[in-house]
Amino acid sequence: MRVGLAIGASVFAMMANPVLAQEVSAAQESLAAEDAPIVVTAQRREQNVQDVPIAISVVSGDALQEQRVRTIDQIGQQVSNTQIYQDKGGSQPNWTIRGVSLFDFNVNNSPSTSIFIDEVYQPSSVMGSGGIFDLERVEVLRGPQSGLYGRNSVGGAVQIISREARPGDNDGYVNLDYGSWHRYRLEAAQSVSLGDNTAVRLAVLNDGSFGGGWQDSVTGGRDWGEPDRLAVRGILRSEVGALTARLKLYYARDKSDTVLATASGAYSPTFDFCDAVLAGNLDQANCLTLAQLIDPTLDGAGAQSDDGTRVLSQPINQLDNEELSATLNLSVDLGAVTITSITGYTDFDFGFDFDYDASQLNLGGWTEQAGLRNFNQELRIASPSSGDFRWQAGILYTNYRFNEFKEFNWTDNPLLFDTFNPIFGLDYQDLFLDVTYRQKTRYWGVYGQFDYDITPDLTFSASLRYSDEKTTYREGRIGFQSITSFPAPGGIDLIPVGAMDRDYSLGDHWTGSATLSYRPTDDSMLYATISRGYKSGGVPGGFPQTTEDTIPYDEEFVLNFEGGFRTEWLDRALQVNGSIFYYDHDDIQAFTTLPSTLTPGQFAFRLTNIGSGYNFGGELEVVARPVWGLRLGASIGYLETKITDSDKVFFSFDNQAIPWKGQRLDYAPTWSGNLFVSYTADVSETSNLTVAGDYNFRSRLRYAQTAVDEALRGVAGYGVANGRITLEDDAGWSVSLWTKNLFDKAYVSDASNDGVGSYYRTFGEPRSVGVAMGFRW
Repeated sequence: MRVGLAIGASVFAMMANPVLAQEVSAAQESLAAEDAPIVVTAQRREQNVQDVPIAISVVSGDALQEQRVRTIDQIGQQVSNTQIYQDKGGSQPNWTIRGVSLFDFNVNNSPSTSIFIDEVYQPSSVMGSGGIFDLERVEVLRGPQSGLYGRNSVGGAVQIISREARPGDNDGYVNLDYGSWHRYRLEAAQSVSLGDNTAVRLAVLNDGSFGGGWQDSVTGGRDWGEPDRLAVRGILRSEVGALTARLKLYYARDKSDTVLATASGAYSPTFDFCDAVLAGNLDQANCLTLAQLIDPTLDGAGAQSDDGTRVLSQPINQLDNEELSATLNLSVDLGAVTITSITGYTDFDFGFDFDYDASQLNLGGWTEQAGLRNFNQELRIASPSSGDFRWQAGILYTNYRFNEFKEFNWTDNPLLFDTFNPIFGLDYQDLFLDVTYRQKTRYWGVYGQFDYDITPDLTFSASLRYSDEKTTYREGRIGFQSITSFPAPGGIDLIPVGAMDRDYSLGDHWTGSATLSYRPTDDSMLYATISRGYKSGGVPGGFPQTTEDTIPYDEEFVLNFEGGFRTEWLDRALQVNGSIFYYDHDDIQAFTTLPSTLTPGQFAFRLTNIGSGYNFGGELEVVARPVWGLRLGASIGYLETKITDSDKVFFSFDNQAIPWKGQRLDYAPTWSGNLFVSYTADVSETSNLTVAGDYNFRSRLRYAQTAVDEALRGVAGYGVANGRITLEDDAGWSVSLWTKNLFDKAYVSDASNDGVGSYYRTFGEPRSVGVAMGFRW
């Protein structure tokens, strides 16, 4: 490490010798602010991040803007042992921290990592795909956090904290970004003081395109991949005596295109898997898609590019989201205690279309519309942050209501027509499989945490939470319907209304943690933690084929044994943090594939508890500032997962029963991490230049059990590099040149099938470049 730092410092010093000879400048002043201690609220009170005995990574709002991080799900690329699984083109991102996740494509299920936006819990993964702008910071906490954060924090917790104004603030900025495929991004904010004790901050975001996209749909004859995102946020803050009040109003809509899938050639002319797939490979030039078997005149998989830029998929993959939310935070400092009330309400309408078969025909088109209504109320009381004994306690209530309509379009599939017509007498136009249901979840919990300084250098901390949760699934309906609305006269119910009514109640109510932390020096801390967290059970929300497909699944638990250290060296010029963990993982929730009763020869996906296992690994993060203006960083994560006890099996795509026992979890790569470098130097008395780059990598994300699954389901690892050059002036102006996926790496983010015979892959974006101009005041 020392040799590497010395070499890097020497190289940059020689390159920048003329400018380093100058006096203290604007660049140095801005870097001094960047190097200040990072304050976080990971434990619901303000602390230096180096004093928090948690494996935590923090990314500032400014850093996210500089790195062109556009949406919440992209934050995971900055953190080791953290992946974002992008199901169906990115409409429902699932956070996977230390291998803990649920790869559920149904909106009614909760993620395994809890996402909090300005202290309000987001109950569905679809709420985690929105645009981010004008943030103070993002805190990613790894490991179970169910003591303070509650349900569904079994993988960890993510806090997204908006920037707000304080009385006296009148700052603001505007930033305009333009890049590849004619994309643009406008972001602006302004703080306004309203007297001596009140201020408001208004912020706006508009992501759009002047036309074009990085993908070309052969079928639709058009480019695809345009963002269409608008968001407005206002935060009013008022300080009157001991009372501090914050009111946030937020509106957003998102009609962005999502990734078009690439069809995978899988078949021989006799409807068997082709020789290449049987050998574990894809041969797009010679193997056939299901669409080709139905209509031999159609172009095959070979007409597509091998990087996802040219596809057969119909250009329909698109979001249709709209959100309106309000949060009221009231805090009273009474000296002996501080009482805080957090009230939040979110009205979120979710919609999207996805060409699941990735072909020219309607073999598996998916349409979904859902309404999510979430009310959250928390009341918290806390002691002062000083003293040998510090504590806090709270009570929380949430009411989450959900209704959904889903439709599968099979109208071009004669194979299914031949199956259903003799039974139901269906016409082709009736091959729409529709699902509707409504769901309600009520949760309440009480929690407490304390920190006791046994000695000035030794602290014992503990948290405990009692949770109660109930979910009802009602009016579930599945059946075939023609183009008219569902349900309607003439529709055919496969399962009678009411036959799938279900109730789920949390069966294990206690979670918490115990931590011992020790400070051998002022610049170092060691900690050891035992924590227990859970992921809620619930009712599967997919396309049920039998009443058994809606049987509730139980909650999933993780018992975490963790040790770590946080250290600073050389007057904070070098920071080294690390952790090691072992999870005892019980009642793991996962999809298991079973032979389909509705579509013979294909598979159904059923969400269930598959058994128990372990997750073992660790993280190491290093940040160094060897010379003024130079910042180097690296993080690496190691992870090993295994199912050790299970009586369940799943079926591979070639119909082989595979025991879950002995398998590793998907999207839990053995190695992951990132590297970054940033160098800032003066180019004049009033301006400075910053050159920066980063590289994010993951090893293999999904392992296959058969050769066929390797060809059609395996997901290899990849690494992506990004870079930027920024010129800033003391007057507030800045100009940046940036590139993402610098080396134009073609990588697969997901590979799967639609359950009725078609196979697909989705790719990440190719290289993009752009320019940004900004002004701050």
